[in-house]
Amino acid sequence: MVLVAAVVVAAASLLPIRQYRDQGKSIERAKREVIELQERREELKLQLARARDPKVVERYAREQMSLVHEGDEIFRIVVPADIINLPRAWYLPGVDFLITGTSQ
Repeated sequence: MVLVAAVVVAAASLLPIRQYRDQGKSIERAKREVIELQERREELKLQLARARDPKVVERYAREQMSLVHEGDEIFRIVVPADIINLPRAWYLPGVDFLITGTSQ
């Protein structure tokens, strides 16, 4: 009977130790998450500071939205698409005859 009581007391004392260990792990995860969120917050603060800089906003508008000022000269480079050699009268048989009067 004493042995059973000792086992019950030992088992009951292990439960709080396990909970304490699990809570410690949970606290460590929460601390890491807080550090990550603080770092992200600092990154966002820097982005916000840059977004408030008129020169950065103007550069972005010029590059992404093609902003031009009066007197600016615009040069646009257009790369031609690759030429595809399609077979003659590829679209419909007989259309070439209707257009040119000849057939192949």
